[in-house]
Amino acid sequence: MILVLGGTTEAKQLLDRLIEENRHVLVSTAYKFAADYIPNHPLVKHISGRLDCEGLQALIKDEGVKVVVDATHPYALEISKNAKEACGRIGVKYIRLERDPYQIGDLVNAGKIYHAFSYEEAADKACKLGEVIFLATGSKSAAIFKSEADRANRKIYIRVLPDRGLVGKCIELGFAEEEIIAGVGPFSYEDNYDLWQRLGVDLVVTKESGDAGGFAEKLQAAKDLGIKVVIVDRPAGDPKALRSVDEVVGIMHTGAKPGC
Repeated sequence: MILVLGGTTEAKQLLDRLIEENRHVLVSTAYKFAADYIPNHPLVKHISGRLDCEGLQALIKDEGVKVVVDATHPYALEISKNAKEACGRIGVKYIRLERDPYQIGDLVNAGKIYHAFSYEEAADKACKLGEVIFLATGSKSAAIFKSEADRANRKIYIRVLPDRGLVGKCIELGFAEEEIIAGVGPFSYEDNYDLWQRLGVDLVVTKESGDAGGFAEKLQAAKDLGIKVVIVDRPAGDPKALRSVDEVVGIMHTGAKPGC
């Protein structure tokens, strides 16, 4: 049994390959709605919910998992840490599949891109630079941005996954229902352009989510609309991470250790 962690684009691509190879796969995602995007196949089992290190250990043992592929989002540091630790304790192979960073290139010359090393720094910059802010960093940092936006008297919209609990959390923080946009990415250039134009957004806060996360589409839409962008820089990744589904499948075929 192979355990794949995450509902990312990379996780879905890997799942398709493993099905082609007739492998049994257990897919673990944080949210239940991810089941809508996972193939209904006899080789595939899906579970949802957040797992700590002990929960992952129990899952690995109970399901007879031999390999864990961590295909979670580059910013999901906690689950990656827990997965690596759990695998180390039990002696199960851990493989990190991580998307390449995005090279911004000429878009920097637009003069409207700013970087931040933390959500707190990003919130401060956003509220100094923008009047109508669109938050595309997810729900985890919502409280930080909402608090700063209220203090600075700024309008703020947030895009979150279509999970009832996440939407409810945003409402509890003070977001009005019309300020919450629920959806599953990656979002197209047209999705972003049309939405931001309609809302009158003049600044977007985003993570550096790579090509697979629709990062280029966000930057291009913002550039064409003349919108400022605050990027929360990606945390340092795993130096032994693999960068493609082909590499992961190759490791499984050869039995080699990732990073070797």
